[in-house]
Amino acid sequence: MKSEVVEVLPRQPAHWYNDPNSVAARGGCSQHGTPPCHDEIVASVILRNAGSDDIRWAVCRRGLDQLPRA
Repeated sequence: MKSEVVEVLPRQPAHWYNDPNSVAARGGCSQHGTPPCHDEIVASVILRNAGSDDIRWAVCRRGLDQLPRA
């Protein structure tokens, strides 16, 4: 399922993410998972797809560069 970037924000605190047990809430990169990605989180991203319109990810620089752009 293809996701669309709705908004890119500065890094958000753990409670901002939908799932308190998610990789993002634990400080890891949603795009790459933990492990293997231990890069610094540089942004929080809101995504939308056919199944959800409020997917909240934390991403490292590499993950941010790999996200689809409109």
